[in-house]
Amino acid sequence: MNALTSPRHVWSYRGLFLVLCLLVISFKILPLGLDDYGVPGPDLLLALTLAWLLRQPAVVPIGSILVVFLLADFLFQRPPGLWTLLVIVVSESLRRRRLTMTEFPFLVEWSAFAGAVFTMIILNRLALWLLMVDPPSLGLSLAHGIVTAAIYPPVVAVSIFLFGLRKIGPAEAEAL
Repeated sequence: MNALTSPRHVWSYRGLFLVLCLLVISFKILPLGLDDYGVPGPDLLLALTLAWLLRQPAVVPIGSILVVFLLADFLFQRPPGLWTLLVIVVSESLRRRRLTMTEFPFLVEWSAFAGAVFTMIILNRLALWLLMVDPPSLGLSLAHGIVTAAIYPPVVAVSIFLFGLRKIGPAEAEAL
């Protein structure tokens, strides 16, 4: 058993993931006035979750995603469960395709992330429209998606260089 597949390694990263998610949520609900500049802030929670999921899928179990994003839905006053459902569907889809993406360069991973973000935004708007809830403006939603896609490379860089979360290969994934 290698160091990346040991239960201690996996559980320590799971704990770190939950702590980082709680820090992001706590920072976002603070009244700092960061959204006063006209450009929406990125969805760091989504970028962190999918970056860690594509690096080491065992570190981000579906239960953690459910708890974190459902808590975020309640605290950010979004329709409870809608964004959570979209994140779970996209994360499980990316988890299944992750083994084929290990051989591809980072640009392919980044484009898969961006595609997932914009798919989630469109599905979220469609669900809100079907439920007759007034969605935010399309321009604001698309700007939010662009900023979230743009923040993905720094999130990956911090995950790799600060936390040592490197991408595991197919053989290591089989061991998990």
